[in-house]
Amino acid sequence: MAIMIPPERMTTTEEDFDEKSLVAALRPWQSRLAVQQVVRWTTTGLAVGLVLAGLILMISRLTPWATVFYWASGAALVWFVLALGAALWYRPSIDKTARTVDTRLALYDRLGTAWELRQAASPLSLLQRRDALRQLGKHTPTSTISLRLRRSTLLFFLFLIAALALLILLPNPMTALVQQQAAFQARVAKQVAAIDRTRRDLVQQVTISVAQRAQVDAILRDLEAKLQQAKNTTEAQQAIAQAQAKLDQLRNPSTPSRLQARAAAAASLQSSNNANLRMVGQALSNGDAKSLAKALQGLASQASKLSAAQRSQLAQQVEKAANQASQNPALSSALHQLAKSIADGSQSEVSDAINAVNAATAQDAAIQAQESAINQASQSLQQAANSLAAATDNAQGQGQGQQGQGQGQQGQGQGQNQGQSQQGQNQGQGQGQGQQGAGGTGSGGNNGASNKSGKNEQAYVSGQIGTGSSTLGNNGSNGVVQSGNAVPYSEVIALYSQMAHDAIDNSSISPDMKDLVQSYFDTLEGL
Repeated sequence: MAIMIPPERMTTTEEDFDEKSLVAALRPWQSRLAVQQVVRWTTTGLAVGLVLAGLILMISRLTPWATVFYWASGAALVWFVLALGAALWYRPSIDKTARTVDTRLALYDRLGTAWELRQAASPLSLLQRRDALRQLGKHTPTSTISLRLRRSTLLFFLFLIAALALLILLPNPMTALVQQQAAFQARVAKQVAAIDRTRRDLVQQVTISVAQRAQVDAILRDLEAKLQQAKNTTEAQQAIAQAQAKLDQLRNPSTPSRLQARAAAAASLQSSNNANLRMVGQALSNGDAKSLAKALQGLASQASKLSAAQRSQLAQQVEKAANQASQNPALSSALHQLAKSIADGSQSEVSDAINAVNAATAQDAAIQAQESAINQASQSLQQAANSLAAATDNAQGQGQGQQGQGQGQQGQGQGQNQGQSQQGQNQGQGQGQGQQGAGGTGSGGNNGASNKSGKNEQAYVSGQIGTGSSTLGNNGSNGVVQSGNAVPYSEVIALYSQMAHDAIDNSSISPDMKDLVQSYFDTLEGL
C-alpha cells in the first residue's frame, strides 16, 4: 500500500535534508578523521625515522662517520615530513568520511546510501537522508574519534628516545678516528691552498711559454684533485711524489750544463782587461739582455777603431770565452762567430755575431725561466710533503709517547763500572732507570747481544747512573756491576723507528725515501 505524504511536509523536509545539509553534517567528521590520520601517520613516520637514526648511530660506532649526527637527524626529519605530507595529501573525502563513520557508528550504510542519493528528490530518498542525519546527530566527532596514542606506542617512543640518548651520550670509539680524519683533511686543505697559490703565480708568469705554463698548470691541478680525494697521509705523499716526477720530466737535462757553461764564459770575459768585454761578461752573468746588447754594441764600435793586432788580441779573449762555453752549443757558436768577425774586422759579420749572441742568451734565459718555474713548483710540493709528514710523525710520536709511558719498562742496575760506561767515569753502585717511549732514551748497563730471535728477542736497555754504593778495590777494577732488565726486541725496534722519524722530520728527504725508511722498520718489526 502506498503511503501518501502531505505536500506541505515534503516541501519543508526537502529544504532541511538536502545535499547541503548532508555535507554540513559530515564536515566536522571529515576534519576529525583528517586530524586523526595526520596524528597516526606522522607518529608512524617519526618512529621509522628514529629507528633509522638509531641504526645510523650504531653504524657510526663500527666505522668512522664524521657527519653521522646530520644524517641521523636528517633521516628522522625526512620521514616525519614525508608522513605529514602523505597524510595531508590523502586526507579523507566526504564519501570516504560517510563510509568510515558508518563503520565506526554501526549505522549500516545509512550515511553512505544518503550520500549516494544526495541529489535524488524522491520521497524515499528524502526519508533515507532524514533518517541518516538523525542517527548521525546522536553522536559527536570528538567523543567518537579519539586522538590519543596507545600506551604501547608511548612505551615504544620512550624506548627509542632512551636508546638514542645512550647512543649519543656514551663515548664513541670511532670519535678519535673521526677527529684524526678531520685534522688530516684540514692539513690537506691547507697544503692544497698553498699549491693553488703557487699554480696561479706560475700561470701568470710571462717568462715561460704558454705550453709550459699549461703543462705545469695541468700537473698541479691534477695533484690538487688527488689530494682532496686522499684518505690518509700515504696516499697524499704518493700523489705528491707522482706530481714531482711529472715536473722532473719537464726539465731539460742539458740545462745545468748550459747554464754552467754560460757562467764560465761570463767569468772568462769578466777577467779581461778590456772594459767592453768585462761589461759583456757582467751582462751574461746577470742575464741582463739590455745590458748585454748595449755592451756588445760598444764592443763592435771599439773593434772598428782598433788595429789588426789589437783586434786579434781582442778576438783571442772572445775565443777563450767561447771555448769555456763548449757545453752551451748556441752560445759557444755565437762567441766563435763574434771572435772571427772581430779578427776579420767586418762590421756586417760583427753585427750578425752580436745578433747570434743575443739570440743564444735569450734562449738560455727562457730555459732558465722554465727551470726556475719547475723548481718553484717542486719546492712548493716538497714543502707540502714535509708538512704532512711532520704532522703525521708528531701525531704518531704523541701516541707512542703515551703508550710508552703506560708500558715503559724501567731497568734498574746496581753498580755502574766506569770502565764499561760510555762516559769513562767510575760511579758507585747506583740505580738507573730507562724508560722506553717516544723520545725516551736509556744509557749505561749491559748492552749485550740478543739470545733469541723474533719479536720476543731479548735486548738490554741500560739505566742512567744513580746514587747507590758499590764495592771497588784500590785500583778501581773490581767493582760489582749488574746488568739491567731484559727488554723485548719489538720495543727496541719501535724506539729506533721513532728516532729515525725524528731525524728526518726537519730534513729535505723525499717522500719516497721516507716511505723506504718506514718500510725498513716495518720489516724489522715483522721478524
